[in-house]
Amino acid sequence: MKYLTIITTIVLIVNVVHSSTIQSRVNTQSCPCSDSSWCEPIDIGERPEFMGFSVSGNQNYANYDFSKITTLASFFGPVSSDLLCLAHSKGIRVVYGTSYPVAQLGNWTFQEEWIQQQVDLVQSTYADGLNFDVEDPIYQNSSDISALYTGLVAETNYVFKKLNPNYQITVDVAWSPNCIDGRCYDYQGLAQASDYLVAMDYDMQSQMFTETCLAAANSPTAGVIQGMQAFFDLGIPASKLVMGLPFYGYRYTCIGSSASLNNPVCQIKLVPFRGVNCSDAAGSQLTYSTILSIIQDPTIKKSSIQWDSIANAPFFNYIDSNGLVNQMRFDNAQSLQDKVNIAQSLSLRGMAVWNIDQLGPLNQTEYSDLWNSINSFFN
Repeated sequence: MKYLTIITTIVLIVNVVHSSTIQSRVNTQSCPCSDSSWCEPIDIGERPEFMGFSVSGNQNYANYDFSKITTLASFFGPVSSDLLCLAHSKGIRVVYGTSYPVAQLGNWTFQEEWIQQQVDLVQSTYADGLNFDVEDPIYQNSSDISALYTGLVAETNYVFKKLNPNYQITVDVAWSPNCIDGRCYDYQGLAQASDYLVAMDYDMQSQMFTETCLAAANSPTAGVIQGMQAFFDLGIPASKLVMGLPFYGYRYTCIGSSASLNNPVCQIKLVPFRGVNCSDAAGSQLTYSTILSIIQDPTIKKSSIQWDSIANAPFFNYIDSNGLVNQMRFDNAQSLQDKVNIAQSLSLRGMAVWNIDQLGPLNQTEYSDLWNSINSFFN
């Protein structure tokens, strides 16, 4: 750890020197909003957060509950002026989800150009910052690469804050800092280098260390608690942690003797991922709206919805159009509420959801229930 800290410090010094070349571009476009103040970065200090990840916001934002979101993270490219103005009128930050090629860490020329591109994007669209979503493996024997990633985040945050202290830089991380999927990052350094971390408490079956490969919950509460405690053990304060939850689930095709409509145990085929033979890659992701349509379709033969008392999550089996038995593992309002309660008890910074485009219209009770479960964090 001492070695990593020394490397990170050197990287940060180098980055500050290089960042002097980053320039603020003059926005030649007039403000598209009816109120010119809506074209300024949101000027609000530290607050409880509800970050809504979006992959198609320009088309789906009519389905969003804007009374609950504090930060909208766009993973679909530049936001429309209509969405930007609406969000800013309600005090909601708009940031861009972004990644960075790990192979280019340490390439200072590439890094400077990349940061300049991010500055240009944010300033030209009147947005509020960036959300880093790097999920490539950086293995334990590559602490220098891990330090370079921390340095990138720190330099980006430095550049943006120098241009405007209201810009926000956040980082998505695995549900635990214990080298999940080979992501042996400098989590403590990333927390210090950014405004806060979003712990992605989903896809938690990406590596299953079990003798038999079985369908399991996407976001089990025991794992959520274990992961958060591991962040605390590194000295990362609760005020720097946001809990990310899913609005989707996994459909697994059951194989062998387990393929029975009323069997709670569903054996699945072996699909390796990053050195582990069994993973959730054996399943496929379904949005909550799709899962709900299966539940409500009377023509689909299925079991009753059951409750996994260990994972604190629902599941059910159904027969698909090919006659195969599938087990649907997902989260509903109750299971999400359980995890929100954990976040409250731990005094975390807030909540996040991947992703808010996976629900239907607000006027449907089932979708409102999910929004309300997340929003109960603020009660």
